[in-house]
Formats: sequence, structure tokens, C-alpha cells
Amino acid sequence: MQQSPFAGSSVGTIFMGGGTPSLFAPQTISMLLDGIRETGSVVENAEITLETNPGSIDLDRLRGFRQAGINRLSLGVQTFTPHLLRALGRQHSVDDSRTALRDARSASFTNLSLDLIHAIPGQTAAELQADLDEALSFGPDHISAYSLTYEPGTPLTRDLERGRVQRLGNEEEAEMFETIRKVLPPAGLMAYEISNFARPGFEARHNQAYWRGNPYIGLGAGAHSYRPGKAAENSFGRRWMNLREPAEYMESVEGTGLAEDESEELTRQQAMGEVCWLALREGRGLDTRNFQSRYGEPTLEAYPHIPELCEQGMLEWSDDWLRLTPQGLLAADDIFASFF
Repeated sequence: MQQSPFAGSSVGTIFMGGGTPSLFAPQTISMLLDGIRETGSVVENAEITLETNPGSIDLDRLRGFRQAGINRLSLGVQTFTPHLLRALGRQHSVDDSRTALRDARSASFTNLSLDLIHAIPGQTAAELQADLDEALSFGPDHISAYSLTYEPGTPLTRDLERGRVQRLGNEEEAEMFETIRKVLPPAGLMAYEISNFARPGFEARHNQAYWRGNPYIGLGAGAHSYRPGKAAENSFGRRWMNLREPAEYMESVEGTGLAEDESEELTRQQAMGEVCWLALREGRGLDTRNFQSRYGEPTLEAYPHIPELCEQGMLEWSDDWLRLTPQGLLAADDIFASFF
């Protein structure tokens, strides 16, 4: 923080994830947070999230994390259906998830988020409904409900390639997506992004920072950072990634204080496209006035295909905001790609 490009910045959110940071002792987490506060200014009431898997924590550790300064907990529940947990290759059990959710409240976490995955091979509509019902029974403040992504090199992807499992059809996946968006808002969890639902005031500020193009710094092996550019100075942003191997990362940090591996300077077209698709992920949509102020060009001139998407019922205007329609949500990836 004392070095460019983040000198003089204040930290508004801290997110500990990218693995299972809850395996660290609470005292270690406390030391890390103290170090961040000593290095840079952390705003009052900053959102400080710890990501954890249900099988890796207990009540004492959760109390320790809360005392260390963690004020938001994100639990990777994924599903409450045993055979679907096994299909995902998860190590925790359904009972682990139930215990962790109860213990989180006992440990005084008042900002509790859980992750659910849908469109798992073999999953039925009834099983999804049961997952949603049980998740809501714990009164979470936030739910991230993601469609299953097949990552290269994972056991599940290899099973898919070998024909051992079958991907759910597009219609089934779309029906599950619509079920989630129908069930969660009446329970008080409003859709503020394509896959994220929260009680008012409990939206993930850290994720909103990503979607809104705010700067962020990543600490640790393989972590990513981003610095926005200034269009007036013909600079459109830079992002970089740290060395992936932990040993190399630590050696580099100890030697030079830096551990950058790969970097990229964004072009004007890249920056504009990213502003559009990231903003359209959010329920509020794209502020076209801000876009024009930022890039000196009206959105409709930069992207003349927008009226066609509106005519197709994919996008809609509300004052100067452009957002996805319910129909557009189902074709979001294709719409996003059209901005590049």
C-alpha cells in the first residue's frame, strides 16, 4: 500500500479466499489483519470476509475468527443433497454444513453467506427446491447460487469427457435458474447480481468493487490485482498476477518486496467492454452517463447493436441505465460477448 499504484488508498473490503484460509489459526488471521492495518488505512466498518468449507471449522475456531476481526463468513455449502456432494467431489458432509451454519450464528456472525451450486449432473428440480428450502431455514443474509462450471483438469470434467456423467440440458438449467430467482426474493433475499442474492444492506461489497471497476490488490501466490486507468491520459487500466508457486512467491517477496508474474495493459476497447459486461451483471445495470463521462463517447455510438438487443427483448432502458431483461438473463453470456 505504501508503494505505487496504491499509495494513499484506503482499504474498504478484505476477502480471504482462494482455497481454505480457515485452515489458518485465528491468531494468524489476526496477525494478518493487524499487518494490513499497519501498512495502509482500513476504513471504519470495512467488510472483512473469510471463505471456508464446512468441514474445516468448529465453534471454537469460528469464535476465534470473529474475535480476530472477521465480520462476514462465506460458507461453501454447495448442496444439502448427499449424492450431489459426492458428485462434486466435496470432502464435507451435509451434517458438516448444518453444524457450521448453526455454529456461525453461535459465534456471533451477523453477516452470513453461503454458496449453492445447481445444474449438477443428476440433479432434479425437486432436489434444487429442497436445497433452497434448507438453505433458507438457516436465515442466511446472502446466498451465491452458481450454475456448475466444468473447470479443465478437474475430476468432474474428466468424467464428463469420458461419458461417465452427463451435463444437464439447457432447458433444465434455465428452469433451475428461474426457480432460484423465483424462490429467494420472497424470502427477503433480493437478486442484486445474476447469481447473488442478499438481504438489503448485506450485498457483498467486495464483489461489487470488482463489478464496478474499483482497484484491488491481491496478496498471496497466484493472486490478481487491478488498477483502473484514466481515459483522459490515454491509460485504460492494468492488471497483473502474482507468481503461482508459493515458494517462488515468498522468495520473491522477501527479496524485492514484489512477486509479479504476468501483467496486461488494457486497451480502450477492452476497458469499455469490461465496464459494460461487468455493470450488466448487476441488477442496477450500466450507468450510460458515467460511461460517456469516462470515455467521452455515448454508449450507443460505441455499441450500435444495443437497440437491436432492446428490440429482441434482451436489454431495456430505465432513465439513463441499461440493464438485462428477464429474457436477457438467460442469454447473458452471449450478450456480454457482444461488447468485445
